[in-house]
Amino acid sequence: MKVAIFWDGSLGSTSYYVKNGTAYSFKDDKPYMYNHTVSPQCFCNTQNWNFLWDTGYFLNLSEWFNNDKKLPDLDLDVIFYANDRHGLRDQYYDEYTVERIREYYPKAKIVGYLKEVYVSPETFDNRIKFLKDCDYIHAEATSTMKELPEFLKIEKLVGKKLNFSNQPINIDYYYKHFYSSEKINGIYAYLPNPMHRRGQTYEFTQYLSNKYNLPVQHKLLQQGQKFDYLNQIDFVNLWKPYLYHINLDPIVYHPGGQIIQVASVGSLNIGGCNESHQVLYPETATCDTKILEEKFDEYIKSPEKVAKDIQYAWEKLNETYSFNTVRKQLEDLYG
Repeated sequence: MKVAIFWDGSLGSTSYYVKNGTAYSFKDDKPYMYNHTVSPQCFCNTQNWNFLWDTGYFLNLSEWFNNDKKLPDLDLDVIFYANDRHGLRDQYYDEYTVERIREYYPKAKIVGYLKEVYVSPETFDNRIKFLKDCDYIHAEATSTMKELPEFLKIEKLVGKKLNFSNQPINIDYYYKHFYSSEKINGIYAYLPNPMHRRGQTYEFTQYLSNKYNLPVQHKLLQQGQKFDYLNQIDFVNLWKPYLYHINLDPIVYHPGGQIIQVASVGSLNIGGCNESHQVLYPETATCDTKILEEKFDEYIKSPEKVAKDIQYAWEKLNETYSFNTVRKQLEDLYG
């Protein structure tokens, strides 16, 4: 399939195209990456859709529309259009309509992609209006997220069935560059940027560290420092050496891209309620610290159990989040 991803806007990512597994900037045709990518050959999350076939495209529409530039001449089968921020605001809505995209790409199926589960309340009505104009509507969900009340509400209001696919990751790249069966017998405490997603991660990690005399690592952050001061490859290299990865994120409506990466490098995640936690590490997919402490004690006493659960996560990773799996899902839906 000839696929493109359109976003109404992006603070970090500029427009690029993918050819034979490498991303190139539209501006200068040079290999492209940004702060949240590992390399021009390895991106994260949904933008991996562009790497599932020989060619792919990502357009940050605000780059083109804000500068009165015509969109590039592309032969496309499917456009996944995420319009969930300023493109839904009343003052900008007419600039980002589905109709405008169709004028450029009349043969393409336009799929309204729910990159965010929720939008700001003042733009919700415009979101429904936008999705009604799309040919299909689509979200990333593997299991429990498919039944989110927000998704069910959107289906009802839009009058279209919501299609789902899993979140792909370049397992081969992660295995080649980051995977290791030799780990530091210690803990990495994963603290995402939104405070409400951190839960008791830091406190529980310190408790386990003191109880079992284990070293702890986490991303250091100085006052006034940008949260994403580390690029993605430095960030992965910070946490991948550690056997245990603690993440007590209580949010059930998040796919859990971090933990998909954890399984890709051969580490063991403990805690949290994101969807991928339940798929890859079901025995520790909770924020109940009593249950997690008991499970951690079992891991400390049984290297065989550690190896078994890491292997389980690796097999589920390949079954659920591989390029082959997601490619087939999208081809079955839109091919």
